[in-house]
Amino acid sequence: MLITLALIIAISSLIAIGLLHSDNAVKEANKKHSIIQTSVFIQQIADILSKKSAEINSTEGLEMLILMPIELQSDELSMEISFDSAAKGLNPNNLLKKDRNKTRINADYVLLFDRILQSVNLQSKELFLALLEDTLDKDLEERIPGSEIALYNKRFAQGQIENFQKFCMLLDRYVELTEDPAIYEIPWREILGFYSKQIDFNYISPTLLRYILPYLDPETIKALTTGKKMGFAKWKDLQIAKEYRDELKKFNIAFYVPIVRANMVFQRNGRKSLGEFVYDIKQKKVVDIGYKIN
Repeated sequence: MLITLALIIAISSLIAIGLLHSDNAVKEANKKHSIIQTSVFIQQIADILSKKSAEINSTEGLEMLILMPIELQSDELSMEISFDSAAKGLNPNNLLKKDRNKTRINADYVLLFDRILQSVNLQSKELFLALLEDTLDKDLEERIPGSEIALYNKRFAQGQIENFQKFCMLLDRYVELTEDPAIYEIPWREILGFYSKQIDFNYISPTLLRYILPYLDPETIKALTTGKKMGFAKWKDLQIAKEYRDELKKFNIAFYVPIVRANMVFQRNGRKSLGEFVYDIKQKKVVDIGYKIN
């Protein structure tokens, strides 16, 4: 606990120094555009996380980082930084898996996606699963007419679904082919994740857990997610029946996945800017960046 608190203090101190340096750098280079300023802060915070990665090497260390937002202020800038897990959702790329040097469909993921699609009485589950599989595989052969998006949209890149924006292209294609908007009713943002093959069970959403374990009672789901009293470090920590644990093990569950999303809100001269990035603590690298300038 004390070690982790010291880590947070160190991060705050380093960012505060960086805040001053950024202020000067922005003035010296006459950087009036907020997107440039955001880039400076993202790089600074990523550098700090890289230097301190050895201190975020456990379930407890990661949890303390996520639970303690940071607020800082200089003469011209105010900044709020918070962290969240970027490994809390189901990765649709796991629908395909390597098996003896061959790529095969992961039947467990197919069944789970089928259950998710059933929840809104979708017109054609088969079409959406075909869209997903045809996106992930390497060939351009259609499982169902219209399901190979790359044949109809030259800007669509075949292969990995890197982020939610690309996944939305599959949703839009489905609606285009079926005129069935029910697929938009599924809470995809609560269910999916794109930055880790594993799901960190300590941050799994109740919605996703309900889809994976539909027969688990609501009280237990709450106790395992939003109502948990402490983090889980091993399978035995989950006070549920063995058959439920066995079902969870099909979906790349782990109890420490050091991939975080950093969210930043800062203001300068009345202008509010938002920035976020996903950082892989183990690999010490930024894997995605987003901006929003008001």
